Amino acid sequence: MLVLGLISGTSLDGIDAALTDVRAEGSRLHCDLRSFASVPYSQQLRGALFGLLDPATAPQPPVVTLRDVCALNFAVGEEFAAAAQRIAASSVEQPQLIASHGQTVYHLTPADGREPFLRSTLQIGEAAVIAERTGVTCVADFRVADVAAGGEGAPLVSYADYELLREPAESRVLLNIGGIANLTVVEKGAAAKDVYAFDTGPGNMLVDRAIRMLFDARQPYDEGGAIAKRARVDRSLLQWLREHPYFSRAAPKTTGHEDFGAGFFTTAWLRGRSADCSREDFVATLTALTAHTIADAIPQNIDRIVVSGGGAHNEALMDMLAGRLRERFAKPPVLSLSSEFGLPVDAKEAMVFALLGYRALQGRHNSLPSCTGARQAAVLGKIVPGANYAQLMRSTWQETARD
Repeated sequence: MLVLGLISGTSLDGIDAALTDVRAEGSRLHCDLRSFASVPYSQQLRGALFGLLDPATAPQPPVVTLRDVCALNFAVGEEFAAAAQRIAASSVEQPQLIASHGQTVYHLTPADGREPFLRSTLQIGEAAVIAERTGVTCVADFRVADVAAGGEGAPLVSYADYELLREPAESRVLLNIGGIANLTVVEKGAAAKDVYAFDTGPGNMLVDRAIRMLFDARQPYDEGGAIAKRARVDRSLLQWLREHPYFSRAAPKTTGHEDFGAGFFTTAWLRGRSADCSREDFVATLTALTAHTIADAIPQNIDRIVVSGGGAHNEALMDMLAGRLRERFAKPPVLSLSSEFGLPVDAKEAMVFALLGYRALQGRHNSLPSCTGARQAAVLGKIVPGANYAQLMRSTWQETARD
Protein backbone atom coordinates (compact mmCIF):
# COMPACT_ATOMS: atom_id res chain seq x y z
CA MET A 1 0.00 0.00 0.00
CA LEU A 2 1.23 3.49 -0.81
CA VAL A 3 1.06 5.55 2.39
CA LEU A 4 2.11 9.16 2.76
CA GLY A 5 3.70 9.72 6.18
CA LEU A 6 3.69 13.27 7.54
CA ILE A 7 5.49 14.55 10.63
CA SER A 8 6.75 17.76 12.19
CA GLY A 9 9.06 17.40 15.16
CA THR A 10 10.21 19.36 18.19
CA SER A 11 12.35 21.73 16.14
CA LEU A 12 9.27 23.16 14.37
CA ASP A 13 11.26 23.50 11.16
CA GLY A 14 8.53 22.15 8.90
CA ILE A 15 6.79 19.05 7.60
CA ASP A 16 8.56 15.91 6.43
CA ALA A 17 6.49 14.03 3.85
CA ALA A 18 7.46 10.52 2.76
CA LEU A 19 5.49 8.57 0.16
CA THR A 20 6.17 5.02 1.27
CA ASP A 21 5.37 1.58 -0.09
CA VAL A 22 4.42 -0.43 3.01
CA ARG A 23 3.90 -4.16 2.73
CA ALA A 24 4.05 -7.39 4.69
CA GLU A 25 6.26 -10.25 3.54
CA GLY A 26 5.91 -13.31 5.71
CA SER A 27 6.42 -12.31 9.34
CA ARG A 28 8.16 -9.01 8.55
CA LEU A 29 7.00 -5.60 7.43
CA HIS A 30 8.91 -3.66 4.78
CA CYS A 31 9.03 -0.01 3.72
CA ASP A 32 10.40 1.43 0.49
CA LEU A 33 10.61 5.17 -0.07
CA ARG A 34 9.02 6.41 -3.28
CA SER A 35 9.46 10.17 -2.83
CA PHE A 36 10.30 12.62 -0.06
CA ALA A 37 10.10 16.35 0.62
CA SER A 38 10.70 18.54 3.63
CA VAL A 39 8.32 21.48 3.44
CA PRO A 40 9.06 24.47 5.73
CA TYR A 41 6.25 25.98 7.73
CA SER A 42 5.22 29.42 6.60
CA GLN A 43 7.03 32.09 8.60
CA GLN A 44 3.80 33.28 10.16
CA LEU A 45 2.73 29.80 11.31
CA ARG A 46 6.18 28.92 12.66
CA GLY A 47 6.20 32.13 14.67
CA ALA A 48 2.76 31.36 16.04
CA LEU A 49 3.83 27.85 17.07
CA PHE A 50 6.88 29.20 18.89
CA GLY A 51 4.57 31.69 20.55
CA LEU A 52 2.40 28.84 21.76
CA LEU A 53 5.29 26.75 23.08
CA ASP A 54 7.55 29.49 24.44
CA PRO A 55 5.55 32.71 24.91
CA ALA A 56 8.41 34.54 26.66
CA THR A 57 10.76 34.19 23.69
CA ALA A 58 8.28 34.20 20.83
CA PRO A 59 9.32 36.17 17.72
CA GLN A 60 5.89 37.81 17.71
CA PRO A 61 3.19 38.51 20.36
CA PRO A 62 2.58 35.26 22.27
CA VAL A 63 -0.22 32.88 21.34
CA VAL A 64 -1.75 31.69 24.57
CA THR A 65 -5.55 31.58 24.32
CA LEU A 66 -7.85 28.63 23.61
CA ARG A 67 -9.09 30.57 20.60
CA ASP A 68 -5.56 30.62 19.21
CA VAL A 69 -4.97 26.90 19.87
CA CYS A 70 -8.26 26.15 18.11
CA ALA A 71 -7.23 28.22 15.09
CA LEU A 72 -3.71 26.76 15.03
CA ASN A 73 -5.10 23.23 14.93
CA PHE A 74 -6.73 24.03 11.57
CA ALA A 75 -3.84 26.18 10.32
CA VAL A 76 -1.36 23.36 10.88
CA GLY A 77 -3.82 20.98 9.21
CA GLU A 78 -3.91 23.24 6.16
CA GLU A 79 -0.11 23.26 5.86
CA PHE A 80 0.06 19.47 6.34
CA ALA A 81 -2.55 19.11 3.60
CA ALA A 82 -0.55 21.42 1.32
CA ALA A 83 2.58 19.32 1.91
CA ALA A 84 0.61 16.18 1.01
CA GLN A 85 -0.70 17.81 -2.16
CA ARG A 86 2.83 18.87 -3.10
CA ILE A 87 4.08 15.27 -2.90
CA ALA A 88 1.05 13.98 -4.80
CA ALA A 89 1.51 16.57 -7.56
CA SER A 90 5.15 15.59 -8.08
CA SER A 91 4.60 11.83 -8.08
CA VAL A 92 3.15 9.48 -10.66
CA GLU A 93 2.04 7.19 -7.84
CA GLN A 94 -0.69 8.53 -5.57
CA PRO A 95 -1.13 7.76 -1.86
CA GLN A 96 -3.95 5.46 -0.82
CA LEU A 97 -3.64 6.55 2.80
CA ILE A 98 -2.15 9.50 4.70
CA ALA A 99 -0.63 8.96 8.15
CA SER A 100 -0.10 12.25 9.97
CA HIS A 101 1.74 12.59 13.26
CA GLY A 102 0.78 16.25 13.49
CA GLN A 103 2.62 18.79 15.63
CA THR A 104 3.10 18.09 19.32
CA VAL A 105 2.35 21.20 21.37
CA TYR A 106 2.24 19.65 24.83
CA HIS A 107 3.21 16.32 26.33
CA LEU A 108 2.47 15.71 29.99
CA THR A 109 3.27 12.33 31.54
CA PRO A 110 4.11 12.86 35.23
CA ALA A 111 7.06 10.76 36.34
CA ASP A 112 5.70 10.05 39.82
CA GLY A 113 2.23 9.00 38.64
CA ARG A 114 0.57 10.76 41.59
CA GLU A 115 -1.60 12.90 39.36
CA PRO A 116 -2.93 10.53 36.69
CA PHE A 117 -5.49 13.06 35.53
CA LEU A 118 -2.61 15.15 34.23
CA ARG A 119 -1.33 12.34 31.99
CA SER A 120 -2.05 13.67 28.52
CA THR A 121 -0.61 14.64 25.17
CA LEU A 122 -1.73 17.04 22.46
CA GLN A 123 -0.87 17.02 18.77
CA ILE A 124 -2.47 19.57 16.46
CA GLY A 125 -2.92 19.54 12.68
CA GLU A 126 -6.56 18.66 12.10
CA ALA A 127 -6.82 15.37 10.20
CA ALA A 128 -10.28 16.24 8.88
CA VAL A 129 -8.73 19.18 7.02
CA ILE A 130 -6.10 16.89 5.47
CA ALA A 131 -8.71 14.34 4.38
CA GLU A 132 -11.00 17.03 2.99
CA ARG A 133 -8.31 18.85 1.02
CA THR A 134 -6.70 15.71 -0.43
CA GLY A 135 -9.65 13.32 -0.70
CA VAL A 136 -7.47 10.67 0.95
CA THR A 137 -8.33 8.85 4.17
CA CYS A 138 -6.10 10.02 7.01
CA VAL A 139 -4.90 8.27 10.17
CA ALA A 140 -3.71 10.70 12.84
CA ASP A 141 -3.40 11.35 16.58
CA PHE A 142 -1.23 8.30 17.22
CA ARG A 143 0.05 9.04 20.72
CA VAL A 144 -3.17 9.33 22.70
CA ALA A 145 -4.12 5.63 22.73
CA ASP A 146 -0.80 4.72 24.32
CA VAL A 147 -1.13 7.49 26.92
CA ALA A 148 -4.68 6.33 27.67
CA ALA A 149 -3.22 2.88 28.37
CA GLY A 150 -0.80 4.36 30.91
CA GLY A 151 2.14 4.79 28.54
CA GLU A 152 4.42 7.71 27.78
CA GLY A 153 3.01 8.01 24.26
CA ALA A 154 6.59 7.79 22.97
CA PRO A 155 8.89 6.71 21.50
CA LEU A 156 6.49 5.28 18.92
CA VAL A 157 9.27 4.77 16.37
CA SER A 158 10.38 1.69 18.33
CA TYR A 159 7.66 -0.47 16.80
CA ALA A 160 9.05 0.23 13.34
CA ASP A 161 12.65 -0.08 14.56
CA TYR A 162 11.90 -3.64 15.63
CA GLU A 163 9.97 -4.51 12.47
CA LEU A 164 12.41 -2.97 9.99
CA LEU A 165 15.87 -2.96 11.54
CA ARG A 166 16.25 -5.93 13.85
CA GLU A 167 19.09 -8.31 13.02
CA PRO A 168 19.21 -11.70 14.78
CA ALA A 169 23.02 -11.83 14.70
CA GLU A 170 23.65 -8.27 15.91
CA SER A 171 22.68 -6.22 18.97
CA ARG A 172 21.61 -2.78 17.77
CA VAL A 173 20.66 0.62 19.07
CA LEU A 174 18.43 2.53 16.66
CA LEU A 175 19.09 6.21 17.36
CA ASN A 176 17.10 9.14 16.04
CA ILE A 177 18.49 12.63 16.61
CA GLY A 178 15.69 15.09 15.96
CA GLY A 179 14.75 17.97 18.23
CA ILE A 180 14.77 15.34 20.95
CA ALA A 181 17.05 12.30 20.71
CA ASN A 182 15.56 8.87 21.28
CA LEU A 183 16.87 5.36 21.02
CA THR A 184 15.54 1.82 20.72
CA VAL A 185 17.55 -1.16 22.00
CA VAL A 186 17.11 -4.40 20.04
CA GLU A 187 19.51 -7.05 21.28
CA LYS A 188 20.46 -10.24 19.41
CA GLY A 189 17.45 -12.52 19.07
CA ALA A 190 15.17 -10.13 20.99
CA ALA A 191 11.43 -10.73 20.92
CA ALA A 192 9.17 -7.68 20.73
CA LYS A 193 8.59 -7.81 24.50
CA ASP A 194 12.35 -7.53 25.10
CA VAL A 195 12.78 -4.26 23.20
CA TYR A 196 13.10 -1.09 25.22
CA ALA A 197 13.36 2.58 24.29
CA PHE A 198 13.36 6.10 25.68
CA ASP A 199 14.24 9.72 24.96
CA THR A 200 17.85 10.38 25.92
CA GLY A 201 17.26 14.15 26.15
CA PRO A 202 17.79 17.11 23.83
CA GLY A 203 18.85 16.28 20.30
CA ASN A 204 19.03 19.37 18.10
CA MET A 205 16.53 21.59 19.90
CA LEU A 206 18.92 23.48 22.22
CA VAL A 207 21.54 24.01 19.52
CA ASP A 208 18.86 25.15 17.07
CA ARG A 209 17.54 27.62 19.64
CA ALA A 210 21.04 28.96 20.27
CA ILE A 211 21.55 29.61 16.56
CA ARG A 212 18.18 31.30 16.27
CA MET A 213 18.50 33.40 19.43
CA LEU A 214 22.21 34.25 19.45
CA PHE A 215 23.19 34.33 15.77
CA ASP A 216 20.46 34.69 13.14
CA ALA A 217 16.73 34.22 13.60
CA ARG A 218 16.51 33.17 9.93
CA GLN A 219 19.08 30.38 10.34
CA PRO A 220 17.36 27.22 11.62
CA TYR A 221 20.41 25.20 12.74
CA ASP A 222 24.21 24.93 12.92
CA GLU A 223 24.72 23.65 9.40
CA GLY A 224 27.14 20.73 9.41
CA GLY A 225 28.13 21.67 12.97
CA ALA A 226 30.35 24.43 11.54
CA ILE A 227 30.09 26.73 14.56
CA ALA A 228 30.60 23.93 17.10
CA LYS A 229 33.61 22.59 15.19
CA ARG A 230 35.58 25.83 15.53
CA ALA A 231 34.68 26.44 19.19
CA ARG A 232 35.56 24.81 22.50
CA VAL A 233 33.38 22.97 25.00
CA ASP A 234 32.98 24.64 28.39
CA ARG A 235 33.50 21.60 30.64
CA SER A 236 32.12 23.25 33.77
CA LEU A 237 28.92 24.31 32.01
CA LEU A 238 28.60 20.88 30.39
CA GLN A 239 28.76 19.22 33.79
CA TRP A 240 26.05 21.53 35.11
CA LEU A 241 23.83 20.80 32.09
CA ARG A 242 24.25 17.05 32.63
CA GLU A 243 22.95 17.39 36.18
CA HIS A 244 19.40 18.03 34.94
CA PRO A 245 17.21 15.48 36.77
CA TYR A 246 15.78 14.09 33.54
CA PHE A 247 19.03 12.30 32.73
CA SER A 248 18.93 10.24 35.94
CA ARG A 249 15.30 9.19 35.56
CA ALA A 250 14.62 5.54 34.83
CA ALA A 251 13.16 4.51 31.48
CA PRO A 252 10.63 4.49 29.96
CA LYS A 253 10.76 8.27 29.83
CA THR A 254 10.04 11.05 27.38
CA THR A 255 10.81 14.74 27.26
CA GLY A 256 10.39 17.87 25.17
CA HIS A 257 9.93 21.63 25.43
CA GLU A 258 8.47 21.14 28.91
CA ASP A 259 11.95 20.18 30.23
CA PHE A 260 14.37 21.68 27.71
CA GLY A 261 12.53 24.65 26.24
CA ALA A 262 12.96 28.39 26.66
CA GLY A 263 13.28 28.38 30.44
CA PHE A 264 16.11 25.83 30.53
CA PHE A 265 17.88 27.50 27.60
CA THR A 266 17.76 30.95 29.16
CA THR A 267 19.07 29.71 32.51
CA ALA A 268 21.90 27.84 30.78
CA TRP A 269 22.89 30.86 28.65
CA LEU A 270 22.92 33.21 31.65
CA ARG A 271 25.09 30.74 33.53
CA GLY A 272 27.42 30.47 30.55
CA ARG A 273 27.70 34.23 30.13
CA SER A 274 28.52 34.67 33.83
CA ALA A 275 31.51 32.37 33.23
CA ASP A 276 32.57 34.27 30.07
CA CYS A 277 31.37 31.53 27.73
CA SER A 278 31.16 32.91 24.18
CA ARG A 279 28.12 32.23 22.05
CA GLU A 280 30.24 29.93 19.84
CA ASP A 281 31.46 27.97 22.85
CA PHE A 282 27.89 27.79 24.11
CA VAL A 283 26.82 26.11 20.85
CA ALA A 284 29.72 23.65 21.15
CA THR A 285 28.77 22.89 24.75
CA LEU A 286 25.13 22.27 23.89
CA THR A 287 26.28 20.00 21.06
CA ALA A 288 28.46 18.12 23.55
CA LEU A 289 25.46 17.75 25.90
CA THR A 290 23.57 15.91 23.18
CA ALA A 291 26.56 13.70 22.35
CA HIS A 292 27.34 12.84 25.97
CA THR A 293 23.78 12.10 27.04
CA ILE A 294 23.27 9.85 24.02
CA ALA A 295 26.53 7.98 24.52
CA ASP A 296 25.95 7.59 28.25
CA ALA A 297 22.56 5.99 27.53
CA ILE A 298 23.99 3.27 25.26
CA PRO A 299 24.10 -0.10 27.06
CA GLN A 300 27.10 -2.42 27.00
CA ASN A 301 27.47 -5.19 24.41
CA ILE A 302 25.93 -3.23 21.55
CA ASP A 303 27.41 -4.05 18.15
CA ARG A 304 25.99 -1.21 16.05
CA ILE A 305 24.28 2.15 16.42
CA VAL A 306 22.07 3.06 13.45
CA VAL A 307 21.58 6.84 13.31
CA SER A 308 18.79 8.84 11.67
CA GLY A 309 17.35 12.34 11.95
CA GLY A 310 18.71 15.79 11.24
CA GLY A 311 21.49 15.40 13.80
CA ALA A 312 23.13 12.83 11.53
CA HIS A 313 24.20 15.76 9.30
CA ASN A 314 25.93 17.60 12.17
CA GLU A 315 29.57 16.59 11.78
CA ALA A 316 30.61 18.12 15.10
CA LEU A 317 27.89 16.19 16.92
CA MET A 318 28.76 12.91 15.23
CA ASP A 319 32.47 13.41 15.99
CA MET A 320 31.71 14.18 19.64
CA LEU A 321 29.45 11.13 19.85
CA ALA A 322 32.13 8.87 18.40
CA GLY A 323 34.69 10.33 20.81
CA ARG A 324 32.47 9.80 23.84
CA LEU A 325 31.76 6.20 22.75
CA ARG A 326 35.52 5.57 22.58
CA GLU A 327 35.81 6.84 26.16
CA ARG A 328 33.01 4.59 27.43
CA PHE A 329 33.60 1.33 25.54
CA ALA A 330 36.65 -0.88 25.15
CA LYS A 331 35.15 -1.86 21.79
CA PRO A 332 32.89 1.00 20.65
CA PRO A 333 29.79 0.11 18.64
CA VAL A 334 29.94 0.72 14.90
CA LEU A 335 28.20 3.97 13.90
CA SER A 336 26.05 3.58 10.78
CA LEU A 337 23.39 5.68 9.08
CA SER A 338 19.86 4.36 8.59
CA SER A 339 20.27 5.17 4.89
CA GLU A 340 22.51 2.10 4.63
CA PHE A 341 19.46 0.00 5.52
CA GLY A 342 16.98 1.56 3.11
CA LEU A 343 15.64 4.26 5.46
CA PRO A 344 17.10 7.67 4.49
CA VAL A 345 18.10 9.64 7.57
CA ASP A 346 15.79 12.58 6.85
CA ALA A 347 12.82 10.47 5.75
CA LYS A 348 12.89 7.71 8.34
CA GLU A 349 10.48 9.19 10.90
CA ALA A 350 7.88 10.07 8.27
CA MET A 351 8.25 6.54 6.86
CA VAL A 352 7.69 5.15 10.36
CA PHE A 353 4.35 6.92 10.64
CA ALA A 354 3.40 5.59 7.23
CA LEU A 355 3.93 2.11 8.64
CA LEU A 356 1.99 2.90 11.82
CA GLY A 357 -0.91 4.22 9.75
CA TYR A 358 -0.91 1.08 7.60
CA ARG A 359 -1.19 -1.12 10.70
CA ALA A 360 -3.87 1.09 12.24
CA LEU A 361 -6.00 0.80 9.11
CA GLN A 362 -5.77 -2.98 9.45
CA GLY A 363 -6.89 -2.74 13.07
CA ARG A 364 -3.64 -4.27 14.31
CA HIS A 365 -1.44 -3.35 17.25
CA ASN A 366 1.31 -0.93 16.29
CA SER A 367 2.97 -0.15 19.62
CA LEU A 368 5.48 -1.78 21.95
CA PRO A 369 4.40 -1.46 25.61
CA SER A 370 7.90 -2.46 26.72
CA CYS A 371 9.10 0.82 25.19
CA THR A 372 6.35 3.21 26.27
CA GLY A 373 5.35 1.73 29.63
CA ALA A 374 1.72 1.15 28.60
CA ARG A 375 -0.31 -1.61 30.25
CA GLN A 376 -0.88 -3.33 26.92
CA ALA A 377 -0.33 -2.90 23.21
CA ALA A 378 -2.82 -0.65 21.46
CA VAL A 379 -3.97 0.23 17.97
CA LEU A 380 -2.59 3.75 17.67
CA GLY A 381 -4.26 6.28 15.40
CA LYS A 382 -7.70 7.68 14.61
CA ILE A 383 -9.12 7.14 11.14
CA VAL A 384 -10.73 10.09 9.35
CA PRO A 385 -12.47 8.95 6.14
CA GLY A 386 -11.60 10.63 2.87
CA ALA A 387 -13.32 10.31 -0.48
CA ASN A 388 -11.55 6.97 -1.05
CA TYR A 389 -12.61 5.47 2.29
CA ALA A 390 -15.10 2.82 1.15
CA GLN A 391 -12.86 1.48 -1.60
CA LEU A 392 -9.81 1.60 0.67
CA MET A 393 -11.49 -0.35 3.46
CA ARG A 394 -12.81 -3.01 1.08
CA SER A 395 -9.33 -3.67 -0.26
CA THR A 396 -7.82 -3.53 3.24
CA TRP A 397 -10.19 -6.09 4.71
CA GLN A 398 -9.71 -8.36 1.71
CA GLU A 399 -5.96 -8.19 2.29
CA THR A 400 -6.24 -8.87 6.02
CA ALA A 401 -8.64 -11.75 5.42
CA ARG A 402 -6.00 -13.40 3.21
CA ASP A 403 -3.48 -13.03 6.04
